[in-house]
Amino acid sequence: MFDARDHLGDGSPLRDVLATFRPRTEQIALADAVAATFSGDGHLIAEAGTGVGKSLSYLVPAAFAGRPVVVSTYTRALQDQLLASDVPLARAATGMPLVAAVVKGRANYLCRAQLEVAPSRIDLWDVDQYEALQPWIANTRTGDRDELDRVPSATLWRELAVGPDRCRGRRCHHVDRCFADLARAAAATADVILVNHALYMADLGLRAASDGHASVLPDHDLVVFDEAHMLEDVAAEWLGLRLSHGLIGRFARDVERAAEAARIEVPGVELRALALHGERLFSALPGGPRVRLREAHLRLLPRDAADGMGAALREIAGHLRGAGDECDALARVAEGQAVSLESVMAPDHDATVVWSERRERGDVELRTAPIDVASQLEALLFDEIEGAVLMSATMTLADGFVHQRRRLGLRSARELRVGSPFDVVGNARLYVPPSGPVGGGESGTSPEWVASEIEALVRASGGRALCLFASYRQMGAVFDLVAGRIPYRVLRQGEAPRDRLLRDFREDVSSVLFATTSFWQGVDVPGESLSLVVIDKLPFAPPDDPLVSARCERAGREGRPGFAEVQLPRAAMMLKQGFGRLLRSEDDRGVVAVLDRRIALASYGPYLLGSLPAVPRLDDPTEVAAFLATVRPATL
Repeated sequence: MFDARDHLGDGSPLRDVLATFRPRTEQIALADAVAATFSGDGHLIAEAGTGVGKSLSYLVPAAFAGRPVVVSTYTRALQDQLLASDVPLARAATGMPLVAAVVKGRANYLCRAQLEVAPSRIDLWDVDQYEALQPWIANTRTGDRDELDRVPSATLWRELAVGPDRCRGRRCHHVDRCFADLARAAAATADVILVNHALYMADLGLRAASDGHASVLPDHDLVVFDEAHMLEDVAAEWLGLRLSHGLIGRFARDVERAAEAARIEVPGVELRALALHGERLFSALPGGPRVRLREAHLRLLPRDAADGMGAALREIAGHLRGAGDECDALARVAEGQAVSLESVMAPDHDATVVWSERRERGDVELRTAPIDVASQLEALLFDEIEGAVLMSATMTLADGFVHQRRRLGLRSARELRVGSPFDVVGNARLYVPPSGPVGGGESGTSPEWVASEIEALVRASGGRALCLFASYRQMGAVFDLVAGRIPYRVLRQGEAPRDRLLRDFREDVSSVLFATTSFWQGVDVPGESLSLVVIDKLPFAPPDDPLVSARCERAGREGRPGFAEVQLPRAAMMLKQGFGRLLRSEDDRGVVAVLDRRIALASYGPYLLGSLPAVPRLDDPTEVAAFLATVRPATL
């Protein structure tokens, strides 16, 4: 019988390979609970505080599961950490040859069939990039795009790789040497299969659409969702539909090339009709980055253009069908796009939200998402799989696990909550300014006021600060005010890749990093490089965001206040994630400063404060400076 103490307790083999190893009762309790799920005791939802060591708590039981365990993460950083560091530690802890493999979507791998025709399809502006890739193309053993130091342009990579919609499958004459299939075959023999939430949810949708006949992931009965607090949003993203002007254009070019290769007539009339109707439909969509389309908006769109697109797509499908593997694959794509278009134009507004989204380079998308994913996750995931583990450092709110279980459709599951082994109360402080503007609008968080607060705090901490902003606009405005006024290097999200920014932040001990949403979670900077986290504004989602507004309206129809049901729990989760960036090792100490005074003054303030660790709260800047002075390295 599995006993986590044998592998993670006082006698753990990790003592011989990890100088910082300490037995943690929280980690042992979590590992035993995960092992029970792997042994048939049903699903588990768990919260584990910072420093518990979540990864080993599921990797060690996975070594004894006797069947594959899929581990799904939200961030790539965690996936990389699991493969490079935590899986080897789990092998050392168990003495078992734990084999791990990463599964990615097909579009991440070179396609050998595409390489045969790529030279004739490369756009002129991509020729130099294509030539530069030749040594890698000739020598790669994996075909994985992530091997490259520089990611090729989207237009070039599209000619070198295929997604599931364009893959010839078993009919491809390269099937025995296919990079994507070889990676999947390696995963099929692995003990631990590493994926991200997006791929897992896309696989759920594919299985549902094909009645279980098609999938990306190997068959499995056990899954761990780490960073599970993001599961609802990812599920909504991938269980919906999308159509775009750019996608239609790329599809048309693929049809022309496939027809010419198959030596059949190019369906020129139908393609021109598709382009004409598509231009009318997508140009009629409202401006803005993300605009919800209600029933009244959809009625104003040119319905004849949508009908014309659907008719052209079906005619193209009929023209291509039976003309060879690639033509058959494109015929299936055309039929799928026609069905998706019908669903987008005539949705069930009580269950589905529709919006338009303008992407980079002017491309326009029509999107849908389920307003509530609970029923789909329950039917497609939790009712179908034997054991699911959902864990994160931020899975509970004031109502415990109730909110997450309801939103995810997890009716039956054991619950476990283990705190941090760190002395959070002794080592952390929460600061809220005693005076200043109050409010959620620009008047409440003016760049000048935020900049003055950050300048004073950063001087007190000797740099070593992560400043988290709710918007790029605010971050840029405050950066322009602060960067020249403090004697520290100030790094800003967007000026370099994320990994390089974090590396520079860790190595330059006194530096300050300005960042937005993606840095609120998955950032791990232990040690003296970080002793101050500044949060400029409570992380409420924009009320006009399509999914947020639709979820609030649905809650209202069901007799629950939308703000309390949707906005407040989400903000509490994000705030908790932001707070979690501070203490990343047992010796870390520092201050989290929330500059939005609504957390102290608004009626919902106690709810948000209750979601955070119960650390001493400071409202005197001199006390903050005194506490930060005790954690500043003597060399600063």
